[in-house]
Amino acid sequence: MAEYEACAMGIMMALEHQARKLKVFGDLALVIYQLKGEWEMQNAKLILYHTHIKEMLKSFDEVTFQHIPREENQMADALAILSTMIQVNVGKEITVQVRHQAKLTYCQYLDLDETEPNEKPWYHDIKKYLKKGDYPKGVSENDKRTLRRLAVRFFLNGKVLYKRSVDITLLRCVDDQEAKEIIKEMHEGTFGTHANGHSLTQKILRAGYYWTKMELDCYQHVKKCLKCQIYANNIHAAPSALHNLMAPWPFSMWGLDVIGPIEPKASNGL
Repeated sequence: MAEYEACAMGIMMALEHQARKLKVFGDLALVIYQLKGEWEMQNAKLILYHTHIKEMLKSFDEVTFQHIPREENQMADALAILSTMIQVNVGKEITVQVRHQAKLTYCQYLDLDETEPNEKPWYHDIKKYLKKGDYPKGVSENDKRTLRRLAVRFFLNGKVLYKRSVDITLLRCVDDQEAKEIIKEMHEGTFGTHANGHSLTQKILRAGYYWTKMELDCYQHVKKCLKCQIYANNIHAAPSALHNLMAPWPFSMWGLDVIGPIEPKASNGL
């Protein structure tokens, strides 16, 4: 309900400035897709807000809605931080100047290096053998025999290569770049559940995709996910197995120092 109120206030401000074209950005998929008409209204309390916003949108010549994931909505985070740093009087307007930085940050340069596509995908030799029957140049007879055995598990349909699974299901083979996009969408997309590495691998297999090191990539992606690190359960177990120290004979670690006669003496005279 609060998200609908914020959306309505933003549209009212656009009407006050006599805007004709409007772009609505939001990090809550429920509001964006319901206003676009792709999702149905099930909550009766939101119908009044939905109807009121639809009536205001008729005053614009062009309206577009775009959903932005919460972790990518830097503008909303910046405004929220800015509102806590300054005190704004009621009715006072403040102009916020936005400047774009042309140079990429260091972390974005790292992402570009990691996502740089390879010249040939991992299935290049298999696809070439199934299509033309050719072997890579300079390979031995053992490598040719291995390639023939490996190619039996794959199926080429036009330009698309498929992997035959154990239950005869065809899994589409993807390259490294497409694999990263699939992992990100399955893990933290619109219907992502932030599953662990093994569950994420099985989810991708059920969706019909395959590449050689998919389980390793899934585990590495989960380790890099910020939300998984923040909201994961604390592991109180020791990082390595604990080993008990056993004495070679009873009471070997005990010592007794005689400092002198003890008074009063015990009943047996000692």
